[in-house]
Amino acid sequence: MSAQTHDFDSLNLWATWADSEIDKIISKESITIMQRVVRLLADESESKKIVVNSETFVPLVREMRDLYKIGSRSLGETILEASEYVDNQEVEKAKEVYERFLSSCVSKFYKDIVIYQLSKLP
Repeated sequence: MSAQTHDFDSLNLWATWADSEIDKIISKESITIMQRVVRLLADESESKKIVVNSETFVPLVREMRDLYKIGSRSLGETILEASEYVDNQEVEKAKEVYERFLSSCVSKFYKDIVIYQLSKLP
C-alpha cells in the first residue's frame, strides 16, 4: 500500500468520527499524515502556507475530506468523459477534456493523475 493510499484511508476514517474522537488521535504521526494530505489536496499555491497543528487538525480533516470527495468525483467524471471520446476514436476531444480539468484543478494529486492519463493517449 502506498503512503498516499494510507494517508487518504486515514483521512477518510477520521472524517467519520466526531470532533472529540479526532482530538484523541492528534499526535506527531497524525499531524505528519495530515501535512502530506494538505500538500496533495489543497490549492498548490496555498498548501505550503497551511499550518497543521493540534488547533487546526480537526477543521483540516473536514476540509480535506471535502476536497477529496469533490476532487475524486470530478476526476472520475473527467476520466469517463475522456474515455468515451477515446472509445469513439476522438483522441483530440479526450485531450481537450483533460486539459480543461487541468486548467481548473488546484490539487497536485488530481493534476498528477490527469497528466498521467494524458501521457497514455496517442
